[in-house]
Amino acid sequence: MTSRSRAPIAILLAALALLLGAGALVAGRAFQAPPDLAVICALARQGRFDRAQQLLARYLRAVPGDNRAHLLMAQFAMDRPDAQPQLALDHLGRMRTRTPREAAVVRFSMGKAHYQQKRYDLAETYWKEALELDPTVPEAGWALVDLLDLEGRTQEAHRLGMRLFKVEPDPRDRVRLLLEMSRLDIERVAPGSVVQVFEPVWRQHPAYLPLALAVGYALVRNSQPAEGIAVLRDAVQRHPDSAEAWDGWLTGLDRGLRPDLLRREFARLPQSLAADPRFAKHEGSVAQAAQDWPRAVQAYRRAYAFEPFNGVVLYRLRMALRAAGETAELHRAEELLTAYQDAFKQLGPVYLEAAAIKTLGLEPRPELYHRLAALREQMGRFDEARAWHRLVLRDAPDDPLSLAALARLE
Repeated sequence: MTSRSRAPIAILLAALALLLGAGALVAGRAFQAPPDLAVICALARQGRFDRAQQLLARYLRAVPGDNRAHLLMAQFAMDRPDAQPQLALDHLGRMRTRTPREAAVVRFSMGKAHYQQKRYDLAETYWKEALELDPTVPEAGWALVDLLDLEGRTQEAHRLGMRLFKVEPDPRDRVRLLLEMSRLDIERVAPGSVVQVFEPVWRQHPAYLPLALAVGYALVRNSQPAEGIAVLRDAVQRHPDSAEAWDGWLTGLDRGLRPDLLRREFARLPQSLAADPRFAKHEGSVAQAAQDWPRAVQAYRRAYAFEPFNGVVLYRLRMALRAAGETAELHRAEELLTAYQDAFKQLGPVYLEAAAIKTLGLEPRPELYHRLAALREQMGRFDEARAWHRLVLRDAPDDPLSLAALARLE
């Protein structure tokens, strides 16, 4: 699997021995010693996977219980150009782990194999299990953030990334995780690509809600509203009590310019979901279409309080305030929207500047962190702004700008 934000995922062969120990002691056969694992790994690093796997198979016939060898075989099977994910799963299934760390490595690898099989539902499940076992297991968090982002689940990717940021021990990866949260807002996967990747898989597994929502919404954004609405309708019919399904359904109707159907479907929203703040923006859309501006203002206020990072909601709140004649609040909304739009334009270049720094996270960068914090605050990402300021204070505990910002943002 190739991440759009990092190098291709690989468990470094040298790290495997550290994660799983030295492996079983080999009771060599008198007539033939098993192949040497160091030699096998060298062959794999040279890209000679056929020979490496052939020798590793001989090794495993001699030492069938060596966890390290099974993990190496799985890694070779997934890293070769013509990936063999089922072979990888077969060997991963033979491993017997002893610690949560070891179990997390196996779960991550199983998720990677399922990803190669295009079973994105299983990949997500195994990567989440890996992170539950060990939040710092190599690459699992990055892989899951990338998958969520590719599926258009930006908010879930953001929440996961901020959670990983808090537990990541490596200072370089901590900063790059936080920087990745900015990328989520400035780079969006083209809807046509989402449809191409996920629609065939969704057709095989239509009951899997995340894929249905990803495909349906991507079709709507890809100027195929009828097809997308059909997918989203099927999703909400299969999951009638799901807040995610209803939110996706109503969002598709809004984006697909179906105001009459949006109004009727919003009226059918289950009572158990009515108080969920994610539906305030849909109430605002319904009120806006009916030109009920006082109701639209109230709804968009709640929606913006819930999602201060949602530029569309802020834009609509400003429009509703203007139509309702709320001049005092309108002035503040216009200031916020201008700040949001300016920050959005500036964030891309600053992100690229930061991403190009090889030593990012290893040395103090207060000026850069201050800029990123300010931009993220202007875009309503207050948790990220706080995190950038705390990185400044880690290196300069008396920094007045960050101290004042944290007092304001807490």
